[in-house]
Amino acid sequence: MKKIIQKEMLIIALFCFIGFSGCMVKPVQEGELTLLSGKFGYDVKGPYGFTGTITKESIDMAEWEFSGEFIFPNQLCFYLGKTVLIAESYPEQITIRLYVLYSILGQILAPKDKEVPVQFKIKASNDARFRVLFH
Repeated sequence: MKKIIQKEMLIIALFCFIGFSGCMVKPVQEGELTLLSGKFGYDVKGPYGFTGTITKESIDMAEWEFSGEFIFPNQLCFYLGKTVLIAESYPEQITIRLYVLYSILGQILAPKDKEVPVQFKIKASNDARFRVLFH
């Protein structure tokens, strides 16, 4: 009987911690892509203060470079990683998903801005179509 009560208390405590910690899962938001005028590629703007680019040094190169930076409003926000899905059609349809853990509680406990760089390469043709989603 005592073990059952301890388990229930642990579950309730875990639920309260998750529910009231200030960590939020926001709805999926799509980034805004704008064609660059000086380089071959796109400018990317998104939530969480994200700015970046998807570029190729030249049209002869096989890989695109995704480079950007989040500017989170507090120290308790985290970039968790990315997934890249490439549809095998021509031109390739590339979906980039960037995962973020956002904390409202951080505004109170650690309100200093936090800059987090993101950089990786994607092998695709020059005609590839991109979509950037923020989770």
